[in-house]
Amino acid sequence: MIRNIKVLFISTSMCCLLQSYIAHADPVDTSAVNMLSVPSAMKQLESNGYYDFRMIKIERKHNEIAVKARNKVGESVELEMDLYSGVILHEKVYGEGTP
Repeated sequence: MIRNIKVLFISTSMCCLLQSYIAHADPVDTSAVNMLSVPSAMKQLESNGYYDFRMIKIERKHNEIAVKARNKVGESVELEMDLYSGVILHEKVYGEGTP
């Protein structure tokens, strides 16, 4: 009888411990699901007239995609694009030379 009570107490304690661990576990990072992929970023830029992509770099620290390409009139540009919305945050034109 006493042994059954000890086993019941130990199993109940383990159950409570497990529930406490699950309740305080680190949250799962779901931000990767909402980020633009490189192919979708390229398609979006192409639809806005950009072409001749020389560099595409995902900068997660700044939530940006850095892109070197050419704009509609053929100028070399460097773009900073929002990693989640695809909005062009900054465009620097280099003219005829390469960036």
